[in-house]
Amino acid sequence: MFTSQNRAFKWGDGIFETICVRKGIILLESYHLDRIDMGLKLLQINPSIEKQKLSDNIIELCKRNNVMESARVRLEIFREENNQPGYVIDAHPLSNDHHKWNSQDWTVGIYPHMRKSMDVFSNLKSVNFLPYVMAGIFAGEQKWNEAILLNSAGNICDGSKTNVFIIKNEEIFTPALHQGCVNGVMRRYVLEELKKRNFFIHQKEITEDGLTDADEL
Repeated sequence: MFTSQNRAFKWGDGIFETICVRKGIILLESYHLDRIDMGLKLLQINPSIEKQKLSDNIIELCKRNNVMESARVRLEIFREENNQPGYVIDAHPLSNDHHKWNSQDWTVGIYPHMRKSMDVFSNLKSVNFLPYVMAGIFAGEQKWNEAILLNSAGNICDGSKTNVFIIKNEEIFTPALHQGCVNGVMRRYVLEELKKRNFFIHQKEITEDGLTDADEL
């Protein structure tokens, strides 16, 4: 699909989206397309991909792979020659209990070996995803369900595979985007749904003490 000269392979020059398809429908499609636009503009990659073509390609691949009922799709977009975007899509079956409420406790810890930057690129879901890969490996070694990453100021950023929300005195807190967390589609969706339901939400700095002092994480 690409050569060893591919810029995503060589330098992490690109972005990716992880997308859920249910019953032939791309969930939160407009959110994903918005974030693709934002990422391509920030990386100064010509945003010339036709949105409808991307969506059609995703659904066609799900049909070919016989995963239209429930699929996990990864769309990777990278810089080609002349600053044009190229992309690769893969689609795999997704269990029907994905996103169901988890009634079991989780064991969670802090990943100690790196700090995530808080710059204009930190909110991207970049193909250079090494901090999250290594945090996930560390969590497995520690027998944790998840490892939480800190930013360069020592505050909570996000998890290796999760967004961080804490509840304290019936109010909800999550790290603000300027704290370096990924500007996730699910994060955006949850925040919008909470606001519709009139919850008190704060996007701010969260310390390690804020986690241990929370009513829920």
